[in-house]
Order: sequence, then C-alpha cells, then structure tokens
Amino acid sequence: MPPSPRYGLWLRHLHWLTAALVVVAIALAELHHYAPRGSALRSGAMYAHTQFGLAALLVLLPRLLLRLAGRTPPVEPPLPRWQHAAARLVHVVLYALLLALPVLGMLVYQANGRVQDFLGLPLPALIAPNHDLVRPIEVIHIQLGDLLLWLAAAHAASALWHHWGRRDTTLRRMGYGGRRAS
Repeated sequence: MPPSPRYGLWLRHLHWLTAALVVVAIALAELHHYAPRGSALRSGAMYAHTQFGLAALLVLLPRLLLRLAGRTPPVEPPLPRWQHAAARLVHVVLYALLLALPVLGMLVYQANGRVQDFLGLPLPALIAPNHDLVRPIEVIHIQLGDLLLWLAAAHAASALWHHWGRRDTTLRRMGYGGRRAS
C-alpha cells in the first residue's frame, strides 16, 4: 500500500483546531482594545483571549508530538529547494510562537499579581508578582502576537498559492476532501 498523500487524521484535526483557536484569540484581543475601559466586555474579552490562548497551547503539545513522530507527505510536484527551506523555517517559527505567546501571556497575568486559571482550574505561578515586568513582557507578547498574525496570514496565502497557482499538493496534504482512489 502506498504512503498516504496526507498528514495523519489527528494531525490534520489539531492543525485546524489550532488555527481556529488562534483566530478567535486574536479576534478577542482586538475586541478588548475597542471595548470601553473598565467595561465587562473589555475584561470578558481579555479573559476569553487568555482561555483560547491556553487552549491553543494545550493543543500544541500533542500536535508537536504527532508532527515529530509522523512522516511528512511529499509535495507533488516537488518544491524547489529554497521553497522547501522557507516552508520549514516558517513552520519552526510558527510552532515557537504558538508556544511562546501563551507562556508570555501567563507571565503578564502573573506579574500583575493575578492568579491564572484555565477553565476554572488554577495554574501554577511561573513568576512572583512584579509590576515592573508587566509592561515589558506585555510589549513582547503583543509584538510576537502581531508577528504570528502576519506569519499565519502568509502561511495561509502560500498554501492557497500552492493550491491554485502552482497546483501542487501542499494544501491537500492538510485537507479532508478530494478524490478517492478507484
């Protein structure tokens, strides 16, 4: 039996779940900025943002294990060497951002003296309250979040270009539908 032209089913599920969680987390962060200061909407949006960010981190861990343990289906027709190297670099940076952003968010929360929870369960403190650290960590979190937004958009645009422009199997490897073998 020939190898599958797609990533494994669980890896595909976790990929699209991660994408959805990140989109919602970013939307909630933006909503937070537009809500009036001191409003329930503003604090609720920020709390939900942290929950979706932590959920993305939770999903990332099994995703990384599956990605490292599984095989990578080849792109047909094969990519030029520079595109393959660029794709690998983008994936490494995306994974690093998906790991770093929730941790930085937790550090901001905890440096501000608040107890961080996930779905009502308290999380262990990574740092002691220190108000001098709040703003510098928050700035890094926001800048890396912007980088994640732009890199994820470039990732999605590249997948669409590969699918409709180059007409290769890049996007189909992470998809669900398509033709069945006869």
